Amino acid sequence: MTHDIQPGPSRPADLSAKARRAKAEAETLGAILARWLKRSGFTHAGDRERIARAWEEILGPEAAHTRLEGLRKGVATFVVDSSTLLSELSNFRRQELLEGLQTRVKAPFISNLKFRLEKRA
Repeated sequence: MTHDIQPGPSRPADLSAKARRAKAEAETLGAILARWLKRSGFTHAGDRERIARAWEEILGPEAAHTRLEGLRKGVATFVVDSSTLLSELSNFRRQELLEGLQTRVKAPFISNLKFRLEKRA
């Protein structure tokens, strides 16, 4: 009596084929990072630092009460720790700050500013 043994899914030949397919479909870390940077809005590594430095120059001591949260689709979002400062920035100084950032950072990619309140502990 002879038995034909067919390679099953747990055979080494099948595993190596699966591994080759998975490797071919795997995404590189560089590709993942590039996609994340594009989504976050920081397409260049130095963008965040350049924006933060320019923000401190423009805003002065009040910058200590804010932090850059992100940049998405041209909108720079800053977290502010005071409702009074939030009101001042969003209602009275938005245009001045936006123009200052665009000039100092040479960043036409910043088209608007958004502020949100976050109380610090």
